[in-house]
Amino acid sequence: MTREENPLIRGILEDARNKAEDILGKARSEAEAIEKEGASRAAREKDSAEKSYAVRLEQIRLREESAKKNIDRLSELRTLDSSYKEIMAEVDARIRKAMQEPGFSDVLTDWIAEAAIGLDRKEAKVAYSAQTPVTEEMLRVAEKKVHDMTGASVSLSLDPVMVKGAGVILSSSDGKVSYNNQLDVRIRRYQREIKKIVQEENARENSR
Repeated sequence: MTREENPLIRGILEDARNKAEDILGKARSEAEAIEKEGASRAAREKDSAEKSYAVRLEQIRLREESAKKNIDRLSELRTLDSSYKEIMAEVDARIRKAMQEPGFSDVLTDWIAEAAIGLDRKEAKVAYSAQTPVTEEMLRVAEKKVHDMTGASVSLSLDPVMVKGAGVILSSSDGKVSYNNQLDVRIRRYQREIKKIVQEENARENSR
């Protein structure tokens, strides 16, 4: 009787084949699962890489956009600054030219009256410069202007101490309070309004 004909051996072999097939089946299933997991992992990694790439591209785009805006803003600020300086130079030149004309004494008288109202004292000393001389007659006119505008009476006198720069400075009798109405100070008071006008004009030009 051969080995295959022996029932005991045949049973052992059959059982071994079944176990082998079962092991092979499990191995195939595991291999397929590993393959699927590998493919899934690869897909996830690919998707993650694509998303990361997209994020980086967006970051680069935003940086470029921000840099462009900064450049545009810097250019705009330089243009505004240049325009402002040009206008202020023209204002300064026109005022200094007007200072040489006889009618400027009327303007200076208005500055004195304005400073007297701002100082709000019954008596005040008026300091002036060689560029913009003040006379007693101008003080009387300024006193009348103050009275006409506010109803208040003020007594103005010339300050023996002269100042540098065009315009006037009014001080109380004790010198503790003063109102500076010199040309450079007056211009600084209107800087914000002038800059606003320059911005509006530049915006209007750019929109055309």
